[in-house]
Amino acid sequence: MELRIIGILYIIVIMALVNEMSAVQPRDNTKRRTKEKGGFQKNICDITDRDSKVHCYCENTREPRNATKAECWVFNGGIPRDDLIWQSFASQPTLETLSFNIRVDGALGYVPTKALQYLQKLRSINIKYGNIVDIAPLAFANLTNLKEVSLSQNQIETLQPFAFAHLPNITVINLEENTILEIGKDFFVDLPKLQKLVLTKNNITTISNGAFQHTFNLLELDLNKNSIFHLNRHTFDGLANLRKLDLRKNRIYNLTEFTFAELWNLQELLLGKNEIKYISARAFDGLSQLRKLSLDDNKLAAIPPGLFEGVRGLSSLDLRSNELHALTFDNIKPILDNLKPLNSNLLLEENNFVCDCRLKWMHSLRNETKSQSTKDSLDGVTCKMDPPIVSSAYNKMDDKINYIQDTAKQNTTDEISKKGVKRNVLKIPTETLPCRKETIKTTETPFIVDPVIPIQNEMKTFGFHEMNSACGVSLPTLLLWAASFVFFFT
Repeated sequence: MELRIIGILYIIVIMALVNEMSAVQPRDNTKRRTKEKGGFQKNICDITDRDSKVHCYCENTREPRNATKAECWVFNGGIPRDDLIWQSFASQPTLETLSFNIRVDGALGYVPTKALQYLQKLRSINIKYGNIVDIAPLAFANLTNLKEVSLSQNQIETLQPFAFAHLPNITVINLEENTILEIGKDFFVDLPKLQKLVLTKNNITTISNGAFQHTFNLLELDLNKNSIFHLNRHTFDGLANLRKLDLRKNRIYNLTEFTFAELWNLQELLLGKNEIKYISARAFDGLSQLRKLSLDDNKLAAIPPGLFEGVRGLSSLDLRSNELHALTFDNIKPILDNLKPLNSNLLLEENNFVCDCRLKWMHSLRNETKSQSTKDSLDGVTCKMDPPIVSSAYNKMDDKINYIQDTAKQNTTDEISKKGVKRNVLKIPTETLPCRKETIKTTETPFIVDPVIPIQNEMKTFGFHEMNSACGVSLPTLLLWAASFVFFFT
């Protein structure tokens, strides 16, 4: 009986061992197959080794094949492109959001394409503070679900041809605060859904013709704070759907005809804080949808006639801090009605306007517009009023003093300088604004002579002529000449 019981127990133990071995074997096989298929050495979300070059923190779960978001920190430098650490990303093929923060200068000098190849579901990648000197061709190859790439502050100098290529769902590329020098023709290829490209704060000087021809659905292009100095009619080829173009704080000095002719749907064009001196009358031709234009902080001395004929939908115009001597009714007429609604905007302060009848329209607009910003701007517009000219030489010295005193009484805020009296345009009655006999052409920079006194060479010429004809000169004429000469040197 005892032997029978022992036999039964022996059979039970054997069966239990067999079951245990059969249960362990599939797990080992699965682990081995997974390792062979993905090639990973560790679970990237569960690295505890202090000497590891990369540490990642995954939200929600650390279990293999379950994480959707990971934030990785790179502490140690000199990671080879084929380092085994990149194979470990095969442990989390379901990642949709991935970011790298580089903690040591020089720790990451390339886009880790070897890691990205395992992340077919990736939708967003952010790498910051690396020293990625250039972006290699096809750095983001086969990431067909990728929507956003941010590579700001990585010391990038060069984009290789096809650096961003064949990404069917990409919508945003951010390359802000790098040192990129040029935008070449084949840097952005086959990006049919790209809507926003940010290149702010780089060192870009040159944009090749056709550089954006493969980004035909781009809506916003930000080139603010670069060193661009030249644009031509082919610079923006292919951007027929662009809505906003930011070119502020560059070195652009002129705008030639049809510069923006390809941008049929452009609504906002920002050109402030450049060095623009000259604008072709047809520079904005083709921009029928333009609503906002900023030309503030440039060096414009005149606005060519007909400049705004091609942008009749314009309702926001910023011309502050230029060198404009005049802005005529004919200049502003094509868009005048657009500047009257509540949400419109016209900014004109800090220019060199001359007080004459070409500014009369400002009074009318001030009364008719509903835009408070336009009213405030017009209230602050000043012009320079010419003091009496010496050639009405029958004026006495006291007339000049009386003129200045009377003007000071009219407006205590007026600024009196050698070049004239600075007046607030809206405080000058329209009927007293003089009209010059010779109309200054707005297509050319006006030559403004100091209106207080004749220029010195002019005075010498006048004196020389009088002396040569002294034999036939009457005493009153000589006295008049002498009085003018004294007035000049006082």
